[in-house]
Amino acid sequence: MTKVGVIGFGGGSALIPVMERELVRPDRLRDDEFTQDTVIANITPGALPVKIAALSGAQLSTTTTAAGGAIAVALPGALATVSLLALFSALGPGAISVVEYASLGISAFILYLLTHYIVKVLAPGGRVHGTGVVIAVVAFVLSGAARAVELVFDAVDAEPAWALPELSALGLVLVALAGIALVTVWQLVRGGRTVAADAAAGVAVPVGARRALRGALVLALIAVVGFGAAFVVAPDASTLSFFGLILVSTVSSFGGGEAYVGVADGFFVATGLIDSTLFYGQIVPVANALPGPILVKIASGVAYGVGVEAGSVFAGIVFAIAAFLITVGGSASVALLLLAGYDRARNSLFVRNISAFILPVICGLLAATSLSLLHASAGIADGAGVPAVAAIVGSIALAALVPLIHRVGRVPDIVLIIAFGGLSLAVLSLL
Repeated sequence: MTKVGVIGFGGGSALIPVMERELVRPDRLRDDEFTQDTVIANITPGALPVKIAALSGAQLSTTTTAAGGAIAVALPGALATVSLLALFSALGPGAISVVEYASLGISAFILYLLTHYIVKVLAPGGRVHGTGVVIAVVAFVLSGAARAVELVFDAVDAEPAWALPELSALGLVLVALAGIALVTVWQLVRGGRTVAADAAAGVAVPVGARRALRGALVLALIAVVGFGAAFVVAPDASTLSFFGLILVSTVSSFGGGEAYVGVADGFFVATGLIDSTLFYGQIVPVANALPGPILVKIASGVAYGVGVEAGSVFAGIVFAIAAFLITVGGSASVALLLLAGYDRARNSLFVRNISAFILPVICGLLAATSLSLLHASAGIADGAGVPAVAAIVGSIALAALVPLIHRVGRVPDIVLIIAFGGLSLAVLSLL
C-alpha cells in the first residue's frame, strides 16, 4: 500500500487498477472480493484508496492490517504535501513544477494500467464480452462525454463554447445499482423461487462481519486520537470545532478527491478559516501535483496552514497529523461498517448481479478518468510552453510503449515509472 501511495498519481479512480495489480493474487484477494471492495469504496464517502486499502486489509488478515494499509496508502502523499508546504517559502513555485513535470510521465504509465485493466475486464482471455462493452460505453458517455469534448478542444488549443452534462463517480455507481436492482426484480419475477434458491445456494463465503466491525472501531479510535493530539497542542473549543469540520467534510465528500476541493472551499475558505490565496495558490496545486488521495492531502494541508496561523510551525505539523488521522479514520471506518453488513448478503441474487455487471460500469468510469489524466497532462505541458496536443500524443505513445517493453524483457514496473517520470521531467525542463 505504501508503494501504491508513492506512485498513485491521477486520483482515486485511477488507482483501482494499480491496487488490483497488487492485491488480486492467489495468496491474497480473489477477483470477486476486490470487486466487492471497489463497490463499497465507490458508494461510501471519503478517500477511495484509503477505503479499498482498509477493506482489503480486513479481508486479508486482521484489523491491524486494515488500519496499517489505510495509513500506508495515504501517508506518502500527505507527508510530501506538508513537507513541500513547509519548505514552500524557500523553494518557491519551482518545486511544484518539478513534481508536475515528473507526474506527466508517471501519469502515462497509469494510463497504461487503466487501459490494461479495461481490456482484461471487457475481453477476458481475448474474447470480447459484448454486454460488458455496451455497459462500459454507456457508463463512459454518462460520466466522460464532457471530458472528451474538453480534451478535443485542448488538442486544438481552443475553449469549448458549451459543456455537456455528466454524472459524478458516485452518481454513475448509484444509477448502475438502481439498474441492477431492476434487473434483479425482473429475474425474480420471471424465475420465481427457483432463481432465489439458486442464488441462496451459491458458493459459501466465510462471514467477516466481526472483523469488519472491529476494524471500523479501530479506525474510529484513530480519528479520536487525531482530535486528542490537536487538542493537546491547542486546548480550545475552536480546535475541536475546526477538526469537527474536517471530519464532517470527509464523511460528506462523495465523488472523488476532485469533488473535495469544492467541499473544502465551502467548509474552510468560505468561512474564513483559511485564506483563499493559500488554498488555491499553494495547497490545491501541491496536492494535485503529488501522488496519493487528494482528500487526505488537502485536509492535511489546510490543517497545517491553520496551525501555523494559530501559533507555530510545530502546531501546524501536529494539526496536519491530526487531520491525516481523522480523514483516514473517518473514510475507512464508514466503509468497514458497510462491509460488515455487505458480507452477510454477498450470496444474494442482487449482490451476485452487482459482481456480474458493476465492473463494466467501473471500466466506463476509468475510461473517463483516463481523459482526466490526459487533460491534466495537457495543462501541465501548456504551462511549460509545450503544445497540449504534444503532451496528449506523447502520453498515449508512452502508455502504448509499456506492453512492447514487457514483451522484450521483464522490466519491473517501478523502473518504468522512474524512467517515464525522469523523461518527462527532463523534456519539459529543457523546453
